[in-house]
Amino acid sequence: MNLRGKISSLSAGFTLLEVVVAMTIVGIGVVTLLEIFSMGLRLGSRSSAATEAMTYGRQAMDEILLRRKIEEGAQQGLLNERTRWKLGIGPVQEPSDRLSLSSAWELQEITLDMRVTDAGRDRTVELRTYRLVRKKNP
Repeated sequence: MNLRGKISSLSAGFTLLEVVVAMTIVGIGVVTLLEIFSMGLRLGSRSSAATEAMTYGRQAMDEILLRRKIEEGAQQGLLNERTRWKLGIGPVQEPSDRLSLSSAWELQEITLDMRVTDAGRDRTVELRTYRLVRKKNP
């Protein structure tokens, strides 16, 4: 009876192998959670940069469309230290067959490219619209 009591008291705790396996499982879980959180932060940053580019692009496009006269050609510039823009204005080469314009009007295509640099990567947003303008010499 004394021998059985000693054997049962010796097997009451955890072995070193069981502790190592348990710590490995917990470590894998913690590393997985940290990776998920860091991926969420990266995706949030990308989304923020794309939203910023879209907001600046819409603001710039609205300002362009409010102008009475729009000169054809290309322009480019900086909005801030991280945001570049490029504007292209030109006549539509082949308007739709369903679109019949008089000789006094022409359809122009306005293209705006916004590039926001975020952590060494460029996020690009391209906005495109059309505007009906009176020709200079009909």
